[in-house]
Amino acid sequence: MDYRHAKTRLNVQGDRLSNLPDDLIHKILSFVGIKLAVQTSALSSRWRSLWTSLPCLNFSSSDFKTMAKFNKFVTHVLSHHNNQIEVTSAKLSFHGKVSQGFVRRILDYAISHNVQQLTVSSSDDSGTPFPLYLFSSQSLKCLTIAGTGSMRSPRFMATLELATLTTLHLEYITFNDEATDKCTGIFSKCANLKKLVLKQCSMNKSNGVDICHPGLSDLTLESKSLYKNVLNVVTPQLKNLTIRYCQEVHLSCAPELVSLIFEGSESDWVQFSSCGLRSLERVDLCISKPYYSDKLNMTDAHKFFDQLQQLHNAKHLTLNLQIFQLLSELMELISYQPSPFAELKSLKAYPRGAYSKVQETIPNEVKKYFLDSSPSATFTMVSCEEMRALENATSSQMLMAKLWAKLEHEKVKLETYRAHMDRGNSPIESYEPNMHEQGNVRADNMQINKREKINEVNSYWKDLSDHIALGKAKTSDIIYELLDIKPLLTELPASKRAHIEASYSSLCAVAKTVMNEIMDCMKIQSDKEQSRLRSTFMNLL
Repeated sequence: MDYRHAKTRLNVQGDRLSNLPDDLIHKILSFVGIKLAVQTSALSSRWRSLWTSLPCLNFSSSDFKTMAKFNKFVTHVLSHHNNQIEVTSAKLSFHGKVSQGFVRRILDYAISHNVQQLTVSSSDDSGTPFPLYLFSSQSLKCLTIAGTGSMRSPRFMATLELATLTTLHLEYITFNDEATDKCTGIFSKCANLKKLVLKQCSMNKSNGVDICHPGLSDLTLESKSLYKNVLNVVTPQLKNLTIRYCQEVHLSCAPELVSLIFEGSESDWVQFSSCGLRSLERVDLCISKPYYSDKLNMTDAHKFFDQLQQLHNAKHLTLNLQIFQLLSELMELISYQPSPFAELKSLKAYPRGAYSKVQETIPNEVKKYFLDSSPSATFTMVSCEEMRALENATSSQMLMAKLWAKLEHEKVKLETYRAHMDRGNSPIESYEPNMHEQGNVRADNMQINKREKINEVNSYWKDLSDHIALGKAKTSDIIYELLDIKPLLTELPASKRAHIEASYSSLCAVAKTVMNEIMDCMKIQSDKEQSRLRSTFMNLL
């Protein structure tokens, strides 16, 4: 294939993208980051100012070699962005230390343009205080703030005051004692907060922490190091509660709780108040033994059994097989206990992992404890093979979604590359020497610097080598990711097999197209470097 055929094929693909409406192009650009979105201005006059009206701003310092270049780019974008356009969502991700002034400049712009969704991710290991006044907004509905797993995560010093906020997601954040005070808690001034997620956060208050909110309906708590002492949850409107590996969680008031998901050891188990869980519909429990011990702690087992009975209003129970093993150690206690689950409609048992070494038979006494008071309830046992098929389905879909996103990102990059080629002279003709001019130059007037020419030739080969290496890396990554997905398709649930296999076939077709375009660009670049070498050689004649 020569350069002209490669260029023609790329142009056909490019025209399809350019013909899309602005809002759809904005949607596509929102997935690729603002740096690449700005580069698309080189595509054509149709694209020249499209990025300036983007309603989504996604800044990441990982796209730049230095923070100084990142800072300069941010300044350029904010100064050229259309001030009449509202910013519906903004993301800021930075790796390394940045000033509060820099962060504030971006946040002020987003907030002044009525941002509704805001995500800030920081890997600054200095533990710098994060003043929450930076997030003062009357339009913000969803806020995500994430640190890293370092020992010195960002620290919050005061309470949030976001009247319109409905969703708050915090990861690897340290709360100072003043922020977790029971009278002026960090969430108390978010009157419309409905969903709260705390992952790997640290609250150092030694006498316990309260999460009190009259309107909170969805709460997720994750991490064993979340609290040093008791966490009291007082949320009268709470409907969905997820707890993973958190110790000493006391659910003091949640009469409207509908769904409970718990994962951890029997010693991590939740403490329920005596107010009752009258609205409980679905319970999903996954109990594992501590990694440092194979022996069952009988005290914790009895504690777990006592709390399990408080879930008696549940209509749908999903339990991992380790729970049935735990209860089988309490056979004498269970034998004298009537089944408390009078409302039960379904009971499901499953192994914690697809390759779990756990006995798949459940003693009749343990099964009767759950089912005797609900004879019409259904019982389902998920085998390790079935669990493996389900996990394969989930993993394959996640990997395919990741590769789809990568391919879409690569399409935009290829489009931008092609536009740069089109806006300049063509890679071959622009480097053809002008023989007529050369004929008029006397040989004795040509001063050829040998070192400069050798360096020039070497730079051509290096450019070509770099492009080939980049193309090879990109196509190899695509192939490797497809190879990671393919083995998962050998064992899938029957109900999902056809859909997942069809998605994989479509993904392979798109991957083939993108890899062909990468090869076309490599061909164009190769022809360009050959032309430059030919031009250099002709200048020596």
